[in-house]
Amino acid sequence: MTPAVDVDLPVDLDTIDDTDLPWAFLDGAADPAGIQVGRFVVVGSGTGRAVAQVLDIEAGIVHVRPLAGAVASHAHLLEVGRHAY
Repeated sequence: MTPAVDVDLPVDLDTIDDTDLPWAFLDGAADPAGIQVGRFVVVGSGTGRAVAQVLDIEAGIVHVRPLAGAVASHAHLLEVGRHAY
């Protein structure tokens, strides 16, 4: 069984806007200050999780580019110590 991974930013990965990217509200983040353009974070909803790069933040809306594959396979992109696998 894969251990649960904490989500930095709740994102419904099937919700895509006119940018063709998934998005979420910044104020939904566990730590909004940790959501910064260029940073890789764990996103998801329900049981789905992915590592994604924050592409932009505008008017409280965050667009992300999810990476294919398991969160653990991209752990090296996340800040050390923020997540356990």
